[in-house]
Amino acid sequence: MNSEAMPNSAQEKRAKTGGGPAFHSRLEPHVEFIRQQRRQRKTWKEIAEQLRAEKGCAITLQGLHQFYRRYVRRLARPHWERDATAVESSVAPTQAAESQRKPVLAVTPTARPFRQPNPNTINLNDPSKL
Repeated sequence: MNSEAMPNSAQEKRAKTGGGPAFHSRLEPHVEFIRQQRRQRKTWKEIAEQLRAEKGCAITLQGLHQFYRRYVRRLARPHWERDATAVESSVAPTQAAESQRKPVLAVTPTARPFRQPNPNTINLNDPSKL
């Protein structure tokens, strides 16, 4: 074998660079369009078809949904789709907590007199009183 064709370990190590430009989705320029369509209650399939027809961006409805779900999760500011359930759920526990702070006491029933049966009148062997 030719030893010149085989690089040694010192030559294999290269200086690390920044790794190139960061990846950006082709859907990022269309985020406002997607958000507007979602506010109009369009389905992911309808939005994907509109992106293909109007914007020239071919994407499947699954790819669109996953992109937008990740985009919403990355947002630092509040978002109407992500925080809609959080607002509703945060209202309910505060009302429940207030009701727990002010306990409502149940009314105790009035005492009824207890009539104890007379042991002399009890006949366990009488077949007419079954």
